[in-house]
Amino acid sequence: MLPTDNDSFDTIVIGAGQAGPALAATLAGRGERVAIIERSHLGGTCVNTGCRPTKAIRASARAAHVARTGAALGVHCSDVRVDFAEVIGRKDALLAGWRSGSNSWLENDPAITLYRGSARLDGTVEGVHMVAIDGGQQDGTRIHARRVIINVGGRSVPPPISGLDNTPWLDHVTILDLKQLPSHLVVLGGSYIGLEFAQVFRRFGADVTVVERAPRIVAREDPEISAAIADFLQKEDINVIEGTETTSVGTSATGVVVTLGDGRSLDASHILVASGRIPNTDGLGLDTVGVTLDPRGFIATDEVYQTSAAGIYAVGDVNGRGAFTHTSYQDFEILADHLGGGERTVAGRGTTYALFTDPPLGRVGMTIDEATKSGRAVSTVRFPMSRVTKAILDGETEGLIHIVTDTATGEILGASCLGLHGEEIVQSISLLMHVGAPVSTFATWLPIHPTVTEYFPTIVSGLQPANQ
Repeated sequence: MLPTDNDSFDTIVIGAGQAGPALAATLAGRGERVAIIERSHLGGTCVNTGCRPTKAIRASARAAHVARTGAALGVHCSDVRVDFAEVIGRKDALLAGWRSGSNSWLENDPAITLYRGSARLDGTVEGVHMVAIDGGQQDGTRIHARRVIINVGGRSVPPPISGLDNTPWLDHVTILDLKQLPSHLVVLGGSYIGLEFAQVFRRFGADVTVVERAPRIVAREDPEISAAIADFLQKEDINVIEGTETTSVGTSATGVVVTLGDGRSLDASHILVASGRIPNTDGLGLDTVGVTLDPRGFIATDEVYQTSAAGIYAVGDVNGRGAFTHTSYQDFEILADHLGGGERTVAGRGTTYALFTDPPLGRVGMTIDEATKSGRAVSTVRFPMSRVTKAILDGETEGLIHIVTDTATGEILGASCLGLHGEEIVQSISLLMHVGAPVSTFATWLPIHPTVTEYFPTIVSGLQPANQ
């Protein structure tokens, strides 16, 4: 038997990450009765434990680094001191403002009903999906709708390291709540999250060691890019250990001890585990409504985010189509368009992301390595940031730019921009790829001087066949 009309909605959104609230607001604006269920803070990973708080403390770390290295530009700063409590206090104040804004919006929107608790799908009756709410302010409540949108994100999962269960360790969430600066931070995992935190905490004054089991850090990037990142991190006295397993961890008189596969032991005050994430699909009751998972454990969807169960959609990190704020938000845009009768789909969406070390890495499409292994004839160019006037003027010449194209058609296949404003300049290439413009477009383009982007016409003039 269906619940009462008071518990009936047109759409129920499970999870208030980047896509969920925007979808709720859009559908409510179209006249639907919408409910949104969130068990924790509104805003998801980005607002609470990801992009915004991490970039807030990154800004503080960069300010300290610029002050310490200003002598090269004739600016001398003595006694540069980081007040770690003030850094975290600034981050917390910003976070409180974002949370307050999100809460005020959803709690006071008359067209959206906000429920607090953990959502659990509980079967389907005559095409209507039942959702139970466990815990929180509405514990025991049951609501229903013909459409359910899942936006529950993912979480960190620790690797199977001996002793980790009995040793205090940090992940990307708990490290943001430290009250005192670690004396020695060992980062297990030399990928995107781990490297960002490694550099930030080194600039705050901690000793930092990064341990990566793969032969090189950020192994999905081209080898030259990985090597360049390792080089500038090591120049900041970060100990980067590559190609080495972590065999065990344990406590010691001074904190924790990390034992490596080559027999070395690292004494540390704190361990950051920065390897591995899984989708938050457990406990959702997906089996009760016929939602299937893909081989990686993500919710399987088609090109408009429809799952295997009619009327149930999955957006954001949980669908495995990109664990980024920008991909999640575009999921909202595409699904909102589809539900409004539009023709947008996720088909053909390219890879775009950034590594927010300093200097940052901006990435779009294929790496040179991926393109050359694809079997097609490609042309490539590698251009050092040390030849870019703007980088020289700013005294930030670390890094290099890679571009790869299809030799026959001039189609841009991808780019890696590691260096000053790398996360911004790569988007010029991303836009050309989005509209299908060939690399020759740069030949007649008028860029602004002095900028990093102005060098793209010069860079692409150096494209050479890579595998002919």
